Amino acid sequence: MKKTLLILSFLISIAISSQEFQFEEVIKVDSTVTKDELFNRARSWFGKTFSNEKFVIATEDKSAGEISGNGSMTYKANRIYFGVAAVEGDIDYKINIFVKDGRYKYSFHSFRHTGSYIGASNPISYGLLTKSDEAPKPSRGGASNKAWNDIKEVADKKIKKTIESLKEGMHKKYEGSQDW
Repeated sequence: MKKTLLILSFLISIAISSQEFQFEEVIKVDSTVTKDELFNRARSWFGKTFSNEKFVIATEDKSAGEISGNGSMTYKANRIYFGVAAVEGDIDYKINIFVKDGRYKYSFHSFRHTGSYIGASNPISYGLLTKSDEAPKPSRGGASNKAWNDIKEVADKKIKKTIESLKEGMHKKYEGSQDW
């Protein structure tokens, strides 16, 4: 019985510590703002925020009120650590925006780190970002908590700026809806 409880508590702790690194929130706006208006605002925000909107948007369903796509950010280290040049690279992620009358929900999730090739050396990639404080084993070399935490800090700062931009964009009346 003790062994069963020990194994069960170990498995639960692993599941809790490796929760996905994500940002999600439901935002209420003026209740008179329609789903169509919010959809148009979200679509406009995508076009202004990402340089190639066709690459970014994967799902665009106005009747369901969903826009989903892919994003990417460049990771440049804030700290110096062993192998930093091979760890610097890209962090790709998924974006979902759902709209209903008077509210919308965003979700930035599935953050995946990929390092860079340095000369003939392979990149050091950490893969899926989680909330765990312990670094997973990267694609090569040993795990570095310093690198792991820096990757998550950089992603956190950049996504929070992106979220602020989204919130501003979702409160601006869509240009096509303006009376000009």
